[in-house]
Amino acid sequence: MPLVEVVDQGSVRYLTLGDPDRRNALSGNLLQELIAAIRGGRHNATRALVLTATPVHGVWSAGHDISELPTGDRDPLMWDNPLEAALRAVRDAPFPVIAAVDGSVWGGACDLVITCDLIVATRSSTFAITPARLGIPYNTAGVAHFLSALPVHIAKEMFFTADPIDAVQAAGLGMINRLVENQEQMAIAAAELSTRISNLAPMAIEAIKAEISALSDARHLSSGEFEKLSNLRTRAWTSRDYQEGLAAFHERRPANFEGR
Repeated sequence: MPLVEVVDQGSVRYLTLGDPDRRNALSGNLLQELIAAIRGGRHNATRALVLTATPVHGVWSAGHDISELPTGDRDPLMWDNPLEAALRAVRDAPFPVIAAVDGSVWGGACDLVITCDLIVATRSSTFAITPARLGIPYNTAGVAHFLSALPVHIAKEMFFTADPIDAVQAAGLGMINRLVENQEQMAIAAAELSTRISNLAPMAIEAIKAEISALSDARHLSSGEFEKLSNLRTRAWTSRDYQEGLAAFHERRPANFEGR
C-alpha cells in the first residue's frame, strides 16, 4: 500500500498522506514517496498541487518519525535528511503547493506545511514545532521557514515553548490563506484555489515563485556567523540532553534536561 496517494485531476495533482498506523508520521519511506510525487508533477503538466492527509484521531501528521533520528554523533537534521529533501522539493517545485490541513500538525510536519506556498486549514487545526522537547537544535533553514511565515516573536514562542498555536491565531498572523469550518469546506477551498492557479499563466507563476523564494532567502550569513551557528548546533545534538530527549520520548516520560 502506498503511503502517499496520488490523484491527478486535470492540471491539479492531489497528494494525500496515508499512514494511519503511525499517525502519518514523516518516515523516510513516506517522505521518499512524497518527494517522488512532487517531482513527478514536473512531467505530468501539473500547474498546482494540493497536499493533504487523512486525519488519524484528529492528527494531520505527528511529524518527523522520531524512531528514525540518529542516536550517535551525527547531525539529526543534516542536509541529506529525507525531510530536508522533501522541503526542498516543495520549494523547488515549478508550481504552487497548497497545504490543506484538518487536524493537529506536529514538529517537522509543521515545517512542511509552512514551507508550502499556500495554506488552507480548518478552525480545529493546530500547529506546533517541537524540537525543544527532544533536545534537537533545529537547523537554520528550518528556522528561516518560520520567520518567513510568522512574526519573529511568535516564531520564538513556538520554538521556545513547543506549544501549539490554533488555526484562528495562525490566520490572524497571516500564516493561513483560507480559514474554514470543516473538512468538506477545506476540500472545496483547496480545489478552488488550485483551479484558479491552474487557469493562469504557469510560466509566469513559476518565475514569480522562484523570485519570492530567492528574495525570502536573501539574507547572507557571514562565514563567522555560519560557523557560530554550526558550533551551537553541534554542541546540542552531541549533548546528553539530546540522548535524554529521545529516551524520554520512547519511554513515554517527561525529559529531565540538564543543559549538558
